[in-house]
Amino acid sequence: MAAERVAPSILGFPHRPEWGAGAHRKALAGHLRRCRDHAGVGSRQAARCISASESTLSRVETGLGALKDGQVEQLLDLYGVGEALERERIALLVHEAAQPEVWQPFAQVTPVSLRPLLAMEPAAQRIISYEPQLVPGWLQTEEYAQTVLWAAHPTAPRAHIEELVRLRCQRLQMLRRSTQPPVLLAVMDSEVLRRQIGSPGVMYRQIRHLLRLLDELPYQLFLQIASLEVGAAGVIGHPVVHLRFFTPDYLSDMVYLEQYEGAVYHDKPANAERYLAVLNNLCGVASLAQHSRSLLEEALKHWR
Repeated sequence: MAAERVAPSILGFPHRPEWGAGAHRKALAGHLRRCRDHAGVGSRQAARCISASESTLSRVETGLGALKDGQVEQLLDLYGVGEALERERIALLVHEAAQPEVWQPFAQVTPVSLRPLLAMEPAAQRIISYEPQLVPGWLQTEEYAQTVLWAAHPTAPRAHIEELVRLRCQRLQMLRRSTQPPVLLAVMDSEVLRRQIGSPGVMYRQIRHLLRLLDELPYQLFLQIASLEVGAAGVIGHPVVHLRFFTPDYLSDMVYLEQYEGAVYHDKPANAERYLAVLNNLCGVASLAQHSRSLLEEALKHWR
């Protein structure tokens, strides 16, 4: 006689409001899908249970849509989820998933293509970022960010640019939080330190800012600089961000590939692992993180 399958549990996903609505919605989505599969309920039957279309249910089960409390309760009844602790934790997830996203105060200016990254990065355990052209967004000063954004949006109103700058600069705060802050491993090309963005003064203050951050965040920020001599290992023409989460059983790795007018996301394990291997290879040939301070100090002399 075949062993009875163990019912999926959500108790391994902690209640962490600081992780943001996106992470809770994603975890809830995957859990509801696993519960439906365990119960052997088809998508059509589940959709009818909550008076919705199958496409709506599909969006919910991929974290792109949301359900009302009553609809979640109906699905749990249909799937035979009766344990009080399980339903209590699911209710917490539903509550957190309904909170405003971290980007919503800047909703008028936040590009749609950037929203999934902004929503999920607060829940990351580790972020690996590669930037071939610019200082990574988390680490930019206001004046550096403003110069970059003006260049990308030359016809935008000043208020629009100022909001984008605020959005970009506030992302660093997650590294400063007291509870389980992410670790950021940022890799950038050495030419970033020589490419003039704005005036020499802007560059000088930006590099000085990087040095201060290395002092302020010794356990959360690791910076590596890749020289032109790294060869083929460093031939990545666009920014790449890889997120790994505290709860891999509920949140799979996510990759963000920035493009000129948009972005591509990958969360299938094979794709995420492929990009992680590329980034790890790049980290292996870039300067060691402990050498970054001396490289930054050399660049500071250049702009002084």
